[in-house]
Amino acid sequence: MVIVGIDGSEDGRHALHWAAGEAARRDQPLRILHAVAFPDRPLESSPVADTMVGLDEAGRIVDDAVADLGRTWPQIDLTANWIVGTPWAVLTRAATESDLIVVGSHGRRGIGAGLMGSVAADVAQRATCPVVVVRAARDPHGPDQHGVVVGIDGSEASMAATGFAFAAASARRLPLTVVHAVWDPTANGYETPDVVDKIGSLRQRWPEVGVHARYENGRPARVLTDLSAEADLLVVGARGCTAATAVLLGSVSRNALQQAPCPVAVVRGFAHEDLPVPTPAVQPVGG
Repeated sequence: MVIVGIDGSEDGRHALHWAAGEAARRDQPLRILHAVAFPDRPLESSPVADTMVGLDEAGRIVDDAVADLGRTWPQIDLTANWIVGTPWAVLTRAATESDLIVVGSHGRRGIGAGLMGSVAADVAQRATCPVVVVRAARDPHGPDQHGVVVGIDGSEASMAATGFAFAAASARRLPLTVVHAVWDPTANGYETPDVVDKIGSLRQRWPEVGVHARYENGRPARVLTDLSAEADLLVVGARGCTAATAVLLGSVSRNALQQAPCPVAVVRGFAHEDLPVPTPAVQPVGG
C-alpha cells in the first residue's frame, strides 16, 4: 500500500498526484491521510486557532483530494480519511503498514522554497518504510528530467536505496545513474571503487535498466543535489557509512531533502528481494 499525507497545500497536491502515479505503477492501493492536530482547548479560545484545521475543513480537504484523483486516476483502489493527531506521528505510525509514504516538502506554513517543512523532516527521519518527499512542480521551461539518480557508498542503507532506485527506474522505463562521491581535495586522480561492483545482482534482476556509474571527487550531498536538477527522482539511504546509529538521518540524506529540486526518496535497510516487481508504466486520464 502507498500512503500519502495531505494538508490542503499546493505541495500536498503535488504529493497526492505523485503518490497516485506510484500506486498505479505498483498496482497497489492508495490511502490518503489528513492529520488534524487540535489543541487541548476549544479552537475559539486557543492562541494558535488560526493554524488549526476545523472539522469541516478537514472533511473538505479529504473530499477534494478524492474528487481530484477520481478525475485523473479513476483506476486506483483509493481510500481516504482524516485522523486527529500530530501529522508526523500519524504518518509515522501508518508507515508500519505501508510500502511507501509520500509527503509534500512544505505544509500550509511552508516558508521557503529551499527548505523542508517540519512534518516532511520528521516523517523522513522516523518512518520505517521508504519515504518520498515531493516539491511543487518545477519550471516547465527548466531542464528536462530524464532519469533516476541514487547515491551509493557501500552501506546497508545505500544498498537498499540502490535496490529501490532500480525498481523505480524500471517502472518508469528510465535510465539509472549510480553515483559514488568522495570528497578528497588532495587527490590528483580518482580510482574506481569496488563499491559499485556490489550492484551486480541488481543488474541481473533488472536487466532492462540502463545503468550509468559515476565516480566523483566531491562532497556527496552537493554532487547528488547538482545531479538531481535533471532527474525525475533522487534516491538516498537514510544513513551512510559514517553516520552514527543514534542519528536518524545522515548528513547526505538531510541535505538532499533540503536542497534537491526533484522528489527525494529516503530508504532504510531492507532486502531488495522484497521490492515490488514493477508493472508497465501507467498514465493518468488525459495525461
